[in-house]
Amino acid sequence: MKKNIAIILSVIFILIGCSSEKDRIINELKSEDEEMYIIVVFADELPGGGYQSDISNAISDDSYKIYENISEVAYIILEGNSHKHDYKNTLQINETPEIFIFDNKGIVFRTTEIEELGGFFK
Repeated sequence: MKKNIAIILSVIFILIGCSSEKDRIINELKSEDEEMYIIVVFADELPGGGYQSDISNAISDDSYKIYENISEVAYIILEGNSHKHDYKNTLQINETPEIFIFDNKGIVFRTTEIEELGGFFK
């Protein structure tokens, strides 16, 4: 009986640790401004210039006026870099590059398709 309780408590502490790690990541990446967004691209390696241009084109589309509400576009390279966070596991990133959009509260959108960025901002 004591062994089962110890196992259950261990699982609970692991789950609490994972959720607080996710909260720390979100707090570091979210926008400080209520009306602004931050785009973060998580990739195994820095995407080529074509990919970066496609992101720029998607957020520069005058029909959506997206660029007026984006304060930053950042790239976080997952492989071969030492980070203080395990982004891939904590944020459950299974396919890269994956694009996350953060507002002042947290993650509001995520996709692996650049074309879907415009749809979010419609």
